[in-house]
Amino acid sequence: MSDTIAIDRFTRLKQSVSGKFLPAELPRLAEFLAGQEGEISYVLTGQLTSDVTGSQKRRVKCIISGWFLLVDPIDLQSVRHELAIESKLVLVSDESELPPLELESEGEDYVVCGAELEIKAMIEEEVLLDLPITSVSGAATADAIPAKPKAPAMTPGKKISPFAKLAELKKK
Repeated sequence: MSDTIAIDRFTRLKQSVSGKFLPAELPRLAEFLAGQEGEISYVLTGQLTSDVTGSQKRRVKCIISGWFLLVDPIDLQSVRHELAIESKLVLVSDESELPPLELESEGEDYVVCGAELEIKAMIEEEVLLDLPITSVSGAATADAIPAKPKAPAMTPGKKISPFAKLAELKKK
């Protein structure tokens, strides 16, 4: 299997490639992993479409499945993370081909990649975008988040920071 895809040929001929990675083979994912276990499978399918103006778009449908162990950032326990990603990518040669944000379709993501697409880098990017932003185990509760400290009460003879005074004024 080649590490890169020639975009024009891949999309024009509606080709498809598939493969597997171990989570540890994706270097930017390493800091989130809780172990070496897991497997990431992918299928990429090319497509060339035309709109009413005759403009052609090079598209890739990306399906990624599998699992790996993540470190929960709150309780530091390992948690199994299942992958079920299906994305539709529109490939452009340079940034000048990107549409204005308000004209982008909800179901598509634009990717600047030139004439070739690096498979591993693209799979890694899609997996990173799928990672949860908050606690993955759900074990953390509101009790684990410390309460906001209260502003110190004003006492004569003590110097109080201007921010504490503002907090007191805000309460009134």
